[in-house]
Amino acid sequence: MIVANFRQPRWLILPVLCLGLAGCGSSGSSSGQPSAFQKFSNVVMFQSTTPPAPNQLPKEEQEETQVCPEVIIADGGAALRSQSGGDSGSLRHQISILNVARECTPTGGGGFRLKVGAEGRVLLGPAGGAGSYSATLTIQVLRGTTVVARRASRVGGTIPSGQGGTDFSHVEDGIIVPPGSGDVEIIIGLSAGGAATPVRSRRR
Repeated sequence: MIVANFRQPRWLILPVLCLGLAGCGSSGSSSGQPSAFQKFSNVVMFQSTTPPAPNQLPKEEQEETQVCPEVIIADGGAALRSQSGGDSGSLRHQISILNVARECTPTGGGGFRLKVGAEGRVLLGPAGGAGSYSATLTIQVLRGTTVVARRASRVGGTIPSGQGGTDFSHVEDGIIVPPGSGDVEIIIGLSAGGAATPVRSRRR
């Protein structure tokens, strides 16, 4: 049985970011067609850009009520900025998390296998130029106060000359959460260095 959800976190939106990003934070489309991230989330959850019809799922899967923990954005981990000075005109680039998705597959006894997806944006600032930009995306899973899993990967993209930004997406699969007592939290965040540990944040 697979339990899956996706959501769009609310985070501190920096004015420079949304000036250059049409539809910033949008998760749908006025035409009724699936958005790019809805398709991305369907790939995370169903290995297809379109979800299966409810009547195509086994009855026991439709009746399963186990909850997959929400993804929490770490304090200060939603966006990473590079600046040459202290004002907005000195921004070189910004890498941001825009959307997250997760999937939980029960393994028995309260444990489960976890898949986490993130979609984001690399955006040039007034002081930036064409090039490749990246950051470390860290995923940390806690049960109570115990860290049961941690993954770190590089995310980002290349911005060609004449363009102001590019999108990225990343899926981390095969994270095993063993059975145990205590609530499970999934915390993700961006950092400039290696496998940084995201600090806890309030739920978004």
